[in-house]
Amino acid sequence: MKGYTVAGGRAVFDLGGKAGELVSATPASGWRMQVWKTDTWIRVAFTRDGREVSLFCTWHDHPPQVEVYEP
Repeated sequence: MKGYTVAGGRAVFDLGGKAGELVSATPASGWRMQVWKTDTWIRVAFTRDGREVSLFCTWHDHPPQVEVYEP
C-alpha cells in the first residue's frame, strides 16, 4: 500500500499484484472528489474553485503505478 497526499486530499492505493486498487480517498476541507475506474486504470480527482488535482493508477502492460497531475 502506498499513500499520496496532494493539495486536494489524500489517496491510498494497493499496488501489489497485477492490478491496482483504491483503498481510500479523502478530500481536504473545501475540496470535492470523484473516482473513475476501468479494467486498466483508476483516476481520483480532487477539485476546488476551478482547480483540479488528479492521481492516476495504471497497470496496462506494466505493474501498477501512480502518477500525480498537480498543475
